[in-house]
Amino acid sequence: MKNISNIHLDATGLICPEPLMRLKQAVNDLQSGDSVTIDVTDVHAELDFEIWCERFGHHLELKAMENGVWIFVVTKGN
Repeated sequence: MKNISNIHLDATGLICPEPLMRLKQAVNDLQSGDSVTIDVTDVHAELDFEIWCERFGHHLELKAMENGVWIFVVTKGN
């Protein structure tokens, strides 16, 4: 069975493009099927993350707002 990596990043308080750059760096270090959870307050993150995942074949598993913080879970694609 594959060992799934679950990384949690806190990008609250950071503005575009820093949250996306941190997500990209974390995903690059993972194997296919591993996931990253990232907390973000940047208003552009929702669209940025959706487009980036679609363009590079990753999966946006969760997108939720909680107490003014966006929470995203991204799983690395092939």
